[in-house]
Amino acid sequence: MNCVTSKQRIINAIKHEESDKVPVDLGGSVQSTIHAYTYSNLKKALGINSGNIEIMDSFTLTAKVEDPVRDVLKIDTVPILPPFDALGVRNDCDKKDWQMPNGLKVKVSNDFNPEKQEDGSYLLKKGGYIFKLPKNGYYFDTVKYLLQDATTIRDIDNNFDFTGYTNKEAEYFKKEAEKLKNSDKAVVGDISASFSAEDIFGYEKAFINLILEKNITRYFIERLTDMFIKNFDVFYNAVGDVTDIMMLHKDMGVQLGVMISPTIAREIFFPNFKRFISHIKKRSKYYVMMHNCGSIYEFMPDLIECGIDIINPVQITAKNMEPQKLKKEFGKYICFWGGGVDTQHVLPFGDIEEVRKQVRENAIIFSKGGGFVFTPVHCIQANVPLENIIAAFDEINRFKV
Repeated sequence: MNCVTSKQRIINAIKHEESDKVPVDLGGSVQSTIHAYTYSNLKKALGINSGNIEIMDSFTLTAKVEDPVRDVLKIDTVPILPPFDALGVRNDCDKKDWQMPNGLKVKVSNDFNPEKQEDGSYLLKKGGYIFKLPKNGYYFDTVKYLLQDATTIRDIDNNFDFTGYTNKEAEYFKKEAEKLKNSDKAVVGDISASFSAEDIFGYEKAFINLILEKNITRYFIERLTDMFIKNFDVFYNAVGDVTDIMMLHKDMGVQLGVMISPTIAREIFFPNFKRFISHIKKRSKYYVMMHNCGSIYEFMPDLIECGIDIINPVQITAKNMEPQKLKKEFGKYICFWGGGVDTQHVLPFGDIEEVRKQVRENAIIFSKGGGFVFTPVHCIQANVPLENIIAAFDEINRFKV
């Protein structure tokens, strides 16, 4: 298998076929990348002095992974980012210089215009939200949600724009696809198809609505799904077969279990997941990857039944999410994209040998018979030891299937 491309390596894994090596992701999506501070230091440690550090997602202040870094770490993925990031900042703008709180100079969208406050923090007001980057902080927090005061369906209709993508977004996707049409990497597409109502109503309001105002949640999720279907059509018409994988997002777990009543999840969320995924698969040959954090063991059969091909980030430290258990029960039906090394404890606080040991152990379990793409559990955060990051990727690239 000496001539296996990155794209084929990823597809083999999704199809549960072993390849020449375990495929590797870093920066293939906003859910599997690296904080700009750490990325800057990683480049230096790898001896890469060219290029600029460009912010991939201004909410989390994560970085776009550049080709020289991909080459050194043997990364098999590239992204097509959505037209707007998690702050609502446009990705299809020219770039400008910005200085992060620690003095690091980065490139950001011209549409990114936070206001510095007297206390050293930054506020960004965008589309009815207010976001705050604390002084010396690492990412933005939401301090005002768009629909936090909505109490009726009319309030939703009056304040949330369900229009979806236009010709401007279509042109952006065409340009991004043109850059990647000859790439030998697996291309991960993202249209910000997030079903996380809590990011729009606020967590307290969203969870109260699930119990006391279920009709509001149902209405909102159904309208969102309609918009995502339309947005997918805009994306697919612009990109076609350049993309291999389509993302959707909805966190349903916390550390010790699911965060949503299974009854309500199966009544409201899963039918809409299935409706959206069915449309994707009817129109395209894309595989579908879902980002879903926490302990989601209880929901795994439902997610598989909805047609999800890939689950990310595989939070192996959460309850019932042990690699052996997940692989044994669900490994025939879904690809695990993540779970490569724990980013809560081992990667930031372990030593090099602990990191290497966990990478090996998880690879042995997850990679048997295919169905595994290595990436750390979620994004690599700021201040993670560089030697641990380098060791993790070195270990997986040495690993023999």
